[in-house]
Amino acid sequence: MKAYMNKVGKTLLVGLIILIVAGIIYLVVPKYQIQSVRVDDDTVVVTRVNTITGEITINSQTLIKSVFDKYGVGHKYTF
Repeated sequence: MKAYMNKVGKTLLVGLIILIVAGIIYLVVPKYQIQSVRVDDDTVVVTRVNTITGEITINSQTLIKSVFDKYGVGHKYTF
């Protein structure tokens, strides 16, 4: 019975070590890679690729405009 417990304990330990190594590899490998960033007049579009699954995500966000922009007094963005 003691030999059986030692064998089970070693198997669980090896399984735990494999899970820890897999977790470290998952944390080290970058999950997302930014493919492109496009800036229009008031919109920013970011295209990301999930390096693990290959899924492409496109996020767009409109920049907040100031009240003074309609009068031509606001800050002009230059890139």
